[in-house]
Amino acid sequence: MDKVLLIAGANNPAIADYAAFASRVEGRRLSVVTTSDICGGINKTVDMHPIEHFDSSEYLETHSCDSLAGVVVFLNRKLTACNRKLLETVSEIARKKSAECVCLISSLRVHFGDRRATQTEEWAVKCLRGLPGRVVVFRPAPINSPCSVLSARIGMLRFLSQVVPERFKGCCVEGDELFAAVEGELKSTNFRRHRVFTLLGPNRPWTHLLAKKSEGRPLSVVVRVTTLLLRLLLGQVAGLLFGLVVKLFPEMRMWSFDTLRPTTVRDLLVLYNKYNYRHVKIVGYNNGVTHFGQRHPGKTILSTAGCNHGVRLWDDLARFDGGVTVREAMSLLATNNKELHVVPNYSYVSIGTSYFIPIHGSASKYCTLAETIEKVCLYDPIDDQFFVASRQDPTFARYMYNLSTDVLLLQLTLKIRDKTRYFRIMRTMANPSSQQILALFKDHRAANIELRKAGVASTEVRVYQYYMSPPDGDSVPLELPRDRLGSLWDRLESNPITSALFHGLTRRFAHHVELFLPEDDFAMFWKTHDALPLSKIQVRYIRRDGFPNSPFREQDCVSVDLFMLKKHKRAFESYVKQTFRAARMNPGKHSM
Repeated sequence: MDKVLLIAGANNPAIADYAAFASRVEGRRLSVVTTSDICGGINKTVDMHPIEHFDSSEYLETHSCDSLAGVVVFLNRKLTACNRKLLETVSEIARKKSAECVCLISSLRVHFGDRRATQTEEWAVKCLRGLPGRVVVFRPAPINSPCSVLSARIGMLRFLSQVVPERFKGCCVEGDELFAAVEGELKSTNFRRHRVFTLLGPNRPWTHLLAKKSEGRPLSVVVRVTTLLLRLLLGQVAGLLFGLVVKLFPEMRMWSFDTLRPTTVRDLLVLYNKYNYRHVKIVGYNNGVTHFGQRHPGKTILSTAGCNHGVRLWDDLARFDGGVTVREAMSLLATNNKELHVVPNYSYVSIGTSYFIPIHGSASKYCTLAETIEKVCLYDPIDDQFFVASRQDPTFARYMYNLSTDVLLLQLTLKIRDKTRYFRIMRTMANPSSQQILALFKDHRAANIELRKAGVASTEVRVYQYYMSPPDGDSVPLELPRDRLGSLWDRLESNPITSALFHGLTRRFAHHVELFLPEDDFAMFWKTHDALPLSKIQVRYIRRDGFPNSPFREQDCVSVDLFMLKKHKRAFESYVKQTFRAARMNPGKHSM
């Protein structure tokens, strides 16, 4: 029996490109069902079936002695009568021929709420229900291949390469990348009956693609002058108009985006898969980008903050989805008279981030949130596997604080405790030495200890000590062990306007960095820091944890949180390089 790959679809020129790609695979023949205008672009040696006369009984009779190597269907956005008939016919053939795998090429539009694209995909999957083989759905970004619609449109609009603002970014997937993924699934022996994969491709400004298309065909001088004027006069106006159109038609956002925010773990895994993981950057609440200005060129930001639905409580443990923010976790626990062991000053940060980035309060029983994590649920996109690791497992240690890994944290279980009140003692020290500061952190009765200095010009250091029982002397009872500055940050974040101003000004004018210094290096820093252009210094203490990727793996460290104007960044970095041989920085709290 000969093996035949059935390719079907209407009004999608990319079918011709896939047919050319698939024809390179030996050991099978191709059978293509499409419209007559697309047939002309396909090799004449391929078995062609015009869609207008496609009939299942006739096809089954013609290929009675052949077995199906697989079925690939290119779905249209609109579910017309012709498309319905095509899907029903292909479904019948796949069922009677016992196709091992059917691949549906859907659209990225589904992720942007396009109802027609969503209905077409759902109807196609329903039509294939009960099939003995696997059904795999691909949701690619617009396909960039020689015959594709996108390629033709870019060629037509190449003169706009000087007009389109750079902030208009989007994704398109190279045809060969998508086609290789399809071939991979056709050959796969994966036991999962139904899979959905999104393929984004690189996230780039559209003007770059337009300019690349113009390289072989340079624009005339008249066109260049005209487009320059258009850019000056209409480029930004067009951007504003597009923003209004997106408000009315959200599916149009597909043509200009750099961040996706899935609201379920299922949607998150559709986007973060073995074919697409290298094109996205997983973040939590996204402070690295919005506050610190960190950049990930060519990648789509994938925020887990919307995946925040799961929570389960035991006596001294709580399990959360990785996207739950510390603030949300605190609220959920408070309703059950519980709280976290570690409460950072700024609570708009995803709790799952604490497994990869040190998030801490101060020298309490647990210095960082990661010290309270008991178990994690991870997904490895490369091996396409889920696994659960407890704190004692080598796997837990291998991935903790490991930013070079591609694993995705889905859930984590943390230690919690009964709700308590804190009593604060605040005092001022004049020009304390590094030894005096380190001695303060040896007070193990305190739940939290931190020091602040309002710039190098000041000679005063404010000491904040938090206790869980009233200490000797005057103290102020508090619900949370943090100062007014931390509360101010949260209030700014809770309002969209103040949040935008807060982050925007910080990105533009400030440089924020956190150093982890061994005690000897801290003594050197404290002795020499008066010469630095620092606007704020915050000092905490973190004990060694022994984890292989931890910045405080082998020794206790002093955390020095520094704030300065961006114009002083170069001088500060030069000071760090000359003064410390191996200073470790917190990658999650580092302005770019």
